[in-house]
Amino acid sequence: MNLVDLFSDSSMLLDLQACDKQSANKEMLEHLVEQGKLQKADVKKALAAINSRESQASTGIGKGLAVPHAKNCSFMNGLEGVYGRSGEGIPYESVDGEPVHLIFLALSCGETAEDHLDIMKRVASLHRDEKSLRFLATSTDPKQITSIFKEADEQFS
Repeated sequence: MNLVDLFSDSSMLLDLQACDKQSANKEMLEHLVEQGKLQKADVKKALAAINSRESQASTGIGKGLAVPHAKNCSFMNGLEGVYGRSGEGIPYESVDGEPVHLIFLALSCGETAEDHLDIMKRVASLHRDEKSLRFLATSTDPKQITSIFKEADEQFS
């Protein structure tokens, strides 16, 4: 699975309204519901799964980036995600203590564990690229954002 596939134009929220970590995750999960990729009744389960992962260590990995995720979600079919951006920044208990502006949320069932790991590697490659991070933080055009995702995907081809 590629970033381009998981975080397509319809899976982007470029103006997150949330003011905290929990609200941001919920807003992104609700977007999955709107897209028909998550049942409304499963939002609480998804939040609980993400919070369980967060209790191990924050997924705010620094440089304004967070990767909230949960694997082995029995209520999921496949791997689904949302890319969100906050202009204001969200307190996210990041490792560097800085607010988060870019959030890559991913949920997967047990059968897609390998795809889930591939997505985490691809997001990590973006984390190491300062130019891409700056571009993602400022671009308002989903097509330009997709081009950055394509570049990251190509590193793994």
